[in-house]
Amino acid sequence: MNSLLIIAGLSSALCYGISDYVGGRASARIAIVQVLVIGEIIGAAALWALAWWYHETWLATDLIGIAVAAGMVGAIGVASLYHGIAHGHTAVTAPVSALLAAIIPVIYGIGSDGMPKTLVLIGLALGIVAIVLNSLSGSVARFAGVWQGIVAGMAFGIYFVLLKYLGQAHALFLPLALSRSCALLVTIPWLLIRPGGRTSAAGIGLAIVAGGFDIAAGMWYILATQSGRLDIAGVLASLYPGVTVLLAFLINREPVTTAQRWGLVTTIIATALIAT
Repeated sequence: MNSLLIIAGLSSALCYGISDYVGGRASARIAIVQVLVIGEIIGAAALWALAWWYHETWLATDLIGIAVAAGMVGAIGVASLYHGIAHGHTAVTAPVSALLAAIIPVIYGIGSDGMPKTLVLIGLALGIVAIVLNSLSGSVARFAGVWQGIVAGMAFGIYFVLLKYLGQAHALFLPLALSRSCALLVTIPWLLIRPGGRTSAAGIGLAIVAGGFDIAAGMWYILATQSGRLDIAGVLASLYPGVTVLLAFLINREPVTTAQRWGLVTTIIATALIAT
């Protein structure tokens, strides 16, 4: 297996997991939509600056459309996920969204690249199981939060597929800068409708950090898709809930459920099989 694909995919998961954890800490201090907007504005500004610094050439017309779509779809996914979490449906919304976010790239990748080796295929299946187990928390109240999870999962899955195409550009920072800027077309209206009344310097700082790790995660993911199969890159990047669980345990001493313990073990096994 291509070692760069494995390293880049797991690095993407690490950065997504840190971003998710830090973003959660930020949203405890300021409104969720404020966290998103701050991260997107700072991230877009940094990416435009890097694109200018490295003299990246402008994108082809078709890639511009893909970048715009990726930004808006990704923002819709985050908004749906956070809506479910804010209404107390984390136990349903998180695993449903994680499942779909992993399955869509796998189906697309198998359709475009053919079936992987048997051990890798088993690893992908176990990876999907690990993603769901790591996302389980709290108690389930019937089917509340299902629609948010479905919308978020489909949006994230499509976002991962679109990033694969952005990897075809002769630039790294420019497509992500455009994508992040277009995400504001979703989050700015949300901010105007429900601005929230809390302000906190610590919350703003954490939102900036979360946005920075989210940018790094996107770059690592594009590198992973450039290095190998989309299905493998998608599953590896989607293992990020395990990182968030570990950080919450190590830093905040939050309890790890039995399902999450099995999820972490399954993550290790899945990674080893995928790397064969």
